Amino acid sequence: MIPVQLVTGFLGAGKTTYLNRLLAATDEKICLIVNELGAVNIDEQLIVKMDQEQIELSNGCICCSIQNDLSKTFYQLVAKKETFDRIVIETTGVADPAPIIQTIYYDEYLRQHFKMSAILTVIDAGQMDRELFKEGIHQIAYADLILLNKTDLVSSEELEHARERITQINPTVRIVETVQTEGDYELLEDTFQLSRIDEQTLSRLTATSESVASLRAITLNADRPLSRERVTRYVREVLMHYEDAIYRMKAIVRLNDEDRKFVIQATNQLMGATFANEVHEGDRSVFVWIGKELDKDALARGLKACEVEPNEAHFS
Repeated sequence: MIPVQLVTGFLGAGKTTYLNRLLAATDEKICLIVNELGAVNIDEQLIVKMDQEQIELSNGCICCSIQNDLSKTFYQLVAKKETFDRIVIETTGVADPAPIIQTIYYDEYLRQHFKMSAILTVIDAGQMDRELFKEGIHQIAYADLILLNKTDLVSSEELEHARERITQINPTVRIVETVQTEGDYELLEDTFQLSRIDEQTLSRLTATSESVASLRAITLNADRPLSRERVTRYVREVLMHYEDAIYRMKAIVRLNDEDRKFVIQATNQLMGATFANEVHEGDRSVFVWIGKELDKDALARGLKACEVEPNEAHFS
């Protein structure tokens, strides 16, 4: 399957700078999908051919437009049988990432050919409060990696304010401070699955509830081992209840009958779970729910019901 990386961020945050750095430096053959070809400022030195449908670059990468139908664009890529190492989608400044993720995962045919690999959001460190309306919150909530850009143009107080606001919305996201989108990260990182950094971050979190507008980021802890059957049912029932109001969910779980960490991740109603290689130390599990108008007490009661009492038989 071809990995798909989503690049989001408001106008002027630095998305085009990031994309030009990516296209100039990559060894991969990338298909860059943008909303409008005329609106993307690809470095002219990279362009070898350009028409109304696509731009061909000297390193084998191409750039094409969504043409108002991302699903159709994906189908056309499959039909052309062109081989790409990765698809990168640049969204418009106010785009909600959810429909793009759903385009891939709700279409069985596309799901056989493509998989989400990363959601990267570029934020202007000096414009943090401007980012905090509906779509801006969505872009932060869904992100796996945030480039907090233009840090050379703000004070240390403004930078700390921006980091705090981001963490309020998405407690588990990795934040990299950048200048001209250059910083301590790889241009292409497969971050859509829980990384080791996420695990370390999650393990340090304690029970909290942060709200920005109607969005809430709720962190819950369970101090006893959990039943795999119960916890899987619990997560699925929450996702079904809230539907698309759940933006992201991440958890590291201590099961009652397994020494390895059980890692769960969800986006909207899409859920994935796997065992990590590391042994889970202690009995504490951590769950982070990010979504609209979440009921913390109900989520906590549901998690509590997943615990296995000492006198119970082991559940699978």
